[in-house]
Amino acid sequence: MGSKGPASRGQKRAAKTKARQRRQQSTPSSHQLPTFPAGVLEHFAEWLADRDMGEHAERVVGLVRTTLTQIDRANPGFSVTSWTPNDAHFIVDAVERIEESDEENGAAAATNIVITLLEFLTFLDETDTWTGTDEDFAHCMEDLTDFIDNDPDVLDPEDIELPVVTEQDELAALSALPLVPGVEAIVARVGTGSKVADVPELSSALAEDHDHDASPENIVLLDHWAAAIAADVLEVDATDVAPGPALDGFGTRSAEVLRSLLTHHIRHQLSLSEVDVSMALSNTFAIQTLLAAMTEDLPLDNAEENYDGLEGEDLRTAQLIDYRIRSLQEQGVLVPVGDALSVPDPLRAAVLAGIELAEPFGEHDPEESF
Repeated sequence: MGSKGPASRGQKRAAKTKARQRRQQSTPSSHQLPTFPAGVLEHFAEWLADRDMGEHAERVVGLVRTTLTQIDRANPGFSVTSWTPNDAHFIVDAVERIEESDEENGAAAATNIVITLLEFLTFLDETDTWTGTDEDFAHCMEDLTDFIDNDPDVLDPEDIELPVVTEQDELAALSALPLVPGVEAIVARVGTGSKVADVPELSSALAEDHDHDASPENIVLLDHWAAAIAADVLEVDATDVAPGPALDGFGTRSAEVLRSLLTHHIRHQLSLSEVDVSMALSNTFAIQTLLAAMTEDLPLDNAEENYDGLEGEDLRTAQLIDYRIRSLQEQGVLVPVGDALSVPDPLRAAVLAGIELAEPFGEHDPEESF
């Protein structure tokens, strides 16, 4: 799969290292549990009930209790409702060590700790339970938020700087994609117009209770239909499919029409999350891979990745990710560069536009997908 390991978060916070080294050292063998103000954790659990973490309130409160106890052991004089920058520095140091100690689970464990502590700080603030200074509160929130936000693996479309390419080069690259003859074949089937009922895969996909063939070949075919319709090469309603306003431009190989075709092809493929968590994860992974493949730090092509040990939904998620990355390679959108993957320069404008329209960046229109 197209991933690279994240860089050390400690590198991004090197400027704070000296300040952290001044921390007082702990004596855990003789230290007692911190004093929690009466009812504060119970009130925290009640406050969580109406928030995203409500169903996990008991676990969140338990994790916060354990974490604050560790902070107290390391920083004598610690106050549960009045943290200092020194306390925040200890937390960041600790979660960085957790993150680096376990390649598979460390990052998730560290993130969970920080997210629950951010919830607790928010609770203290919103319920006027915070007893420290505004400056200390802001410092602690900033340190913990930085840990979450400074993930070097997460890219947004605005992070991508598009190269300058000629229209001739772009047209040549777009015309060479398997998408073009694929759409050309369905355009030939439609001719001057056809009944949807006469196109089995299309009528099945458009049916409200559709249960169409999910073979790789049929998925590719439906992707081509979706791209052609979204790019106005074809038009479809409940009963008929006919040539669209962009058909002439497709026939003459207009760069604008082919660019639109690829853009909608990318958008359609990466917007089919619905309520399927594994599919949503595979699409998110594919988006991040495509974005990274348009930077200098190209994602690795882990084609021989072994899924031994995975089962159930974890295995399905891994297989969906692998399928998505392999299919993007078969489409000519991702190409190997040594042991990495790259989006060819002439295709980047269309691919980036597709990502911007796809979930989670754009608004997905369920009527434009199968």
